Amino acid sequence: MFSPKLVGVVAVFSLTVTSNLCAAHCSNASLNGTYAYSGQGFGEVTPDISSAGFAPFAQTGLAVLDGKGHITAATLTYSTTTANGGSFRATFTGTYTVNDDCTGTATTDLGDGSLFHFDLVVQSSSTYTLINTDPAALISVYVARRMGGEN
Repeated sequence: MFSPKLVGVVAVFSLTVTSNLCAAHCSNASLNGTYAYSGQGFGEVTPDISSAGFAPFAQTGLAVLDGKGHITAATLTYSTTTANGGSFRATFTGTYTVNDDCTGTATTDLGDGSLFHFDLVVQSSSTYTLINTDPAALISVYVARRMGGEN
């Protein structure tokens, strides 16, 4: 049951969160450095791999963001259920745009014509999250944290 004290606490908390959300100011410069990331989700696969049409995956790697909207170098290790083994390693580059409200987008390029698109949220200069927005990526969420020792 709600008490007047609880309603008051919720109201103050809501105002605090709302004012902090509106006070957030970000830009491409908010993401600058080497970030370690990991993610998991489901990807589209052929029926010989899964009759459901999708399979789980996990991915990890490093990405260097230059504070100017470029992913200048990045690595990945990707593991899933496939007909030919399940894991592969690759490198990629890309671009990103961070809006004033700390939301944004990113595009990565594996260099072979494979492009992946993401929406992102900057939580702080040391942490951001991504979600893949490509139609074949059923659900894939990534969390990235700047490597220790970097300012």
